[in-house]
Amino acid sequence: MAPPSGRGPGDASERGDARPLRIPLGGLSRHAVRRRRPSRLLLPWPLLAAVAGAAAAVAGVLLATAEPQVEVRLDAAGYRIDGQQLQARGGGAYVGPAGAALVIDRRPEGNAAGASAVLDGRRMTGRCEPSAGGETCTFTLDGRTLTATDVRTAEGWERRYSDGRTVAIHLTGERDAPVPFAVGR
Repeated sequence: MAPPSGRGPGDASERGDARPLRIPLGGLSRHAVRRRRPSRLLLPWPLLAAVAGAAAAVAGVLLATAEPQVEVRLDAAGYRIDGQQLQARGGGAYVGPAGAALVIDRRPEGNAAGASAVLDGRRMTGRCEPSAGGETCTFTLDGRTLTATDVRTAEGWERRYSDGRTVAIHLTGERDAPVPFAVGR
């Protein structure tokens, strides 16, 4: 009797059709295993910093060149300009807590007004009178004379100063409120 070989009669090796067994061993295969790698969606940080810097620069230019807007309200409670309240004293006179003063003269052709105040530490006097399509204003700001033309808009006035600067004046309350203050300066 033959020693036990672990093969019985009719085993594949005796028939001559023996094939080697292929056992997958990970990276040892003859065939390359390709896996999809996630595409690199993250940009290098210097490029991100440059894009953020350019966006901040554009935002700064837009803010610097954007037209300032000032809120003005004239009603029974008084005259309110950009958050500062001037109390009515009668006869068209209004006075603020910091000494700002405004006098409005109501005329058939439109309201004329004069004002005196300290704006950002600078002494200012102003006068506005009705004109065709709006009002014309003259200001003295720390001794320097400046003129402006106010044109009526749906929201109030569009003011253009003699040096080319503009400011939007949004009126609430009385729609013909004069604004003899050098706002947006």
